[in-house]
Amino acid sequence: MKDIILAIDVGTGSVRSALVDNTGNIIDIVQKEHDQITPHIGWSEQNPSSWWLGAKACTNELLSKHPEKLSRIASVASCGQMHGTVLIDSDGELAIDSAILWNDKRTESIVQEFKARTQAEELAKIVNNPPTSAWSGFKLMWVKENLPDVWQRIFKVVMPKDYINYKLSGSLTTDYSEASCFYLMDQSTRDYNDSVLELMGIPRSILPTVHLASDVIGYVNEQAALETMIPVGTPVVAGTSDFAATLLGSGVYRSGQASDSTGTSTLITIVTDTPSDNLLLNNLHLANPAWGTFSILDAGGDAMRWARLALQDNNISYSELVALAKQSPVGSNSLIFLPYLTGERNSNKTNSRAQYFGLSRKHRAKDLYRAVMEGVAFAAKRNIDLMGSNIDYFIASGGGAKDDFWLEIKASIYNKPIVKTKADENGVLGCAIIGGIGVGLFQSIEEAIKKTVQFEREILPNPEWTKFYAKEYELFNSLYEHSQHFYDALDNLDAFNNNDEIA
Repeated sequence: MKDIILAIDVGTGSVRSALVDNTGNIIDIVQKEHDQITPHIGWSEQNPSSWWLGAKACTNELLSKHPEKLSRIASVASCGQMHGTVLIDSDGELAIDSAILWNDKRTESIVQEFKARTQAEELAKIVNNPPTSAWSGFKLMWVKENLPDVWQRIFKVVMPKDYINYKLSGSLTTDYSEASCFYLMDQSTRDYNDSVLELMGIPRSILPTVHLASDVIGYVNEQAALETMIPVGTPVVAGTSDFAATLLGSGVYRSGQASDSTGTSTLITIVTDTPSDNLLLNNLHLANPAWGTFSILDAGGDAMRWARLALQDNNISYSELVALAKQSPVGSNSLIFLPYLTGERNSNKTNSRAQYFGLSRKHRAKDLYRAVMEGVAFAAKRNIDLMGSNIDYFIASGGGAKDDFWLEIKASIYNKPIVKTKADENGVLGCAIIGGIGVGLFQSIEEAIKKTVQFEREILPNPEWTKFYAKEYELFNSLYEHSQHFYDALDNLDAFNNNDEIA
C-alpha cells in the first residue's frame, strides 16, 4: 500500500526531508544546514548546488533509516523558500551557481527606477502586488543589467523547490504560489502578462509553465533514484512555496482565516477570495484556489538566529535562549529592539536598520533576548494594524509556533488569541497534503485538512502584559518613525567606508 509522502523542504537555513503518512503523522525528518552568502550589505545569496547536495544527503540518510518504507512512498512533494532565482542554461546546467534570495535588497535602485516610469497603482490591478525588491522579475532585471553573459545563457528560471523537482524529474515548472509573486502574472487570468513582460524586458520563453501545487509534473528518473534512494518512477508533484505549505499545514485555507507564520521571516496572512490592491500589502496564490493577503517582516525567526550568533557565537540553543528570556520581566527591563536586520520589503524606507534602544548597565543577556522576541511581535503588530481587518484569532505556524512563551508575548501584543496546531512542522505537513492530493490519497483539501491537521490549544493574551505592551507599542512606533531619516546617512557612511577603504 502506497500511503507515505516524501516531503522535501528547501529553507533559507537548511534542507529537510521527511516521511509523512496519510494521517499527517511525521514518521521521521532529517535536516542539513546551510548558510546565506552576504558579499555586500543588503545582498543575500545561496548556491543551488548546495540545496541539491543537502536534499540528496537528507533523503539518503532518511531512507537508509527506514528501508521498509520505500515501497510505500506514493509521491514526492517539495516546498521551499520563495523568490530565489535559479537560472538554468540550455544544457540543463546552472547558468550560474548562485541564486539571489528573497531577502536580498540589491534590486532596490531598479525597483525605484521602475516605479518612476510606471504607474504602480495600475500595475497592482494586474500583478496583485506592489513593486518591491523581493520579486523575481526585478531580480531578473538585475541579472540582465549586471551579468549580461549569464543573461545570454538563461534557458529557464525556476525557484528553489522547482530546482529540486528538476533534479528529480527533469521538469522545469513552477506553481501558482511562486508565479503569483514574480510580479509578472496577471491575477485575473493566472498567466504571465505580456505588457508587464515588455515593461520589464523579460522574455516569456525563459519563464516556467505554471501548475497547481498538487499537479503531478513528472516522475523520479533513474539518475535521481541512484543519487537519492527514492524509487524510480515515483510521482513528483509541482509543490509549493514554504509559505503556502505552512498555511495549508496549519489548516489555513478558507476565506477569513488569519495566520501568524514565523520562520526566518514573520508573515501575517488573511485568506481572501481576491487579492488586495493596497500597495503596502502583498498577495500570493495559495496551494489551493484562494488568495492570501499578507504583510512580511523579513527578520522574524532570523532575529532569534542572529541573537544566538551575535551574542553567544551560536554557543547556546534556542531553548536555552528562551529559558533566559523568560527570566526577564515584561518589557525586558525597559529595553526595546527594532528587528529590521535586513531592511523592509514594504516601507517608505526599505533600508531600515535594527537597533536596541534603552541599553544600560543593568541589562543582561536575558533582557536582550526577550527584547528581540518582543520587538518581532511589535513589528508584526504594526503590519496587522496596516491590514485593518477584523481578526478574531490567529493560527500560529512555523518554527516560532513551537514555544508557548513567544506565542503568549505575541497574543498579548496583538491582544488576540493564538491557536496552536498539534504538529510543529506545518510546512512539511502542508507539503505532504499536496503530495497526497496529487496521487489520490485525499480527494479534496477539506478532507486532507480534516484527516491530518489537529489543533492543540489556544494561547490567550496575558491581561497584565497587554496593558503594559499597549504603552510600549506607542514608544516602539515613535522610535520607528523618528529613526527613518538616519538610514540614508548610514548608507552614505557605508559607501564612504567601502570606497575609501578606511581601516
